[in-house]
Amino acid sequence: MKQFTLIVFLITLSACATPTPPPTPTANVSAILTVTAPHQPTSAVAQSASGGASPSVRPLVVAHRGGAALAPENTLAAFENAIQLGVDMVECDVHLSKDGELIVMHDPNVSTTTNGVGQISNLPLADLKKLNAAAKFAGGYAPQTIPTLGELLDLVKGKVDIQIEIKNAAGGGRYAGIEKQVVDAVNSRGMTNNVIIISFDFGVLKDVQAIDPRIKTGALVRADWFQTRSPEKSIADAVEQTGAAYFMPTAGPVTQAIVNAAHARGIKMGVWTVDAESDMKRYSGYGIDALTTNRPDLLQRVLEK
Repeated sequence: MKQFTLIVFLITLSACATPTPPPTPTANVSAILTVTAPHQPTSAVAQSASGGASPSVRPLVVAHRGGAALAPENTLAAFENAIQLGVDMVECDVHLSKDGELIVMHDPNVSTTTNGVGQISNLPLADLKKLNAAAKFAGGYAPQTIPTLGELLDLVKGKVDIQIEIKNAAGGGRYAGIEKQVVDAVNSRGMTNNVIIISFDFGVLKDVQAIDPRIKTGALVRADWFQTRSPEKSIADAVEQTGAAYFMPTAGPVTQAIVNAAHARGIKMGVWTVDAESDMKRYSGYGIDALTTNRPDLLQRVLEK
């Protein structure tokens, strides 16, 4: 009887004892302490150079002229807005002023976007800086000065990558020495790996590569490029004539077959200028590596769906 009583007592004691709580999961200290890193500009160029893409890969978002539908094109305000939106890359255009400064503007004539008149090549920097680069922006905008490439590079450095389109002067002629000036501006800021230099002028691209083979280049082509070429030949001809690592056609003629042909050759593709939501969905479905748009805000929303 005593033995039975002792057994009952021990069972009761065991049942009433406070159970040992399960071990508390160890907190991920690194996750708690690590603040989300800001956008790393090397990621866009590196991602765009790291092998063939597939339709499941998110294309890079490239803000055309800084996002020309959202702020005055090719102004620091537009590029700052694109940075705030979190784009992967921005795209700009450069000309040479009368006194040899690298000027960020699309057209060779200032009257397209400013309150001035005349060719960039005929105006010194001091006169260009007096103009309002937001004068023609629909809906009005605070006055903006025309930026130099150096000012733009200083703004985007460490924040986003950049595509620099080297333009021709009025009449189609090339600016003497512009290729070296652009390369020097990039390299002096340590941005060699954060830049793609693009152009419709294939000679410009070959000169850039001769100056510094480390600089990546992209061949821009219009719709007529595809009129007499198969998908494979459209890629082959552009690569052979430029040595560029990127093929950048206008979006309209682009098909899945063209994208496949580019990736089969190890060439990256970026298309322009994609502003309609339906087109954004279609081209991203092709596995295109980058989409250039005036509406980077809309493109980001489309890609997040």
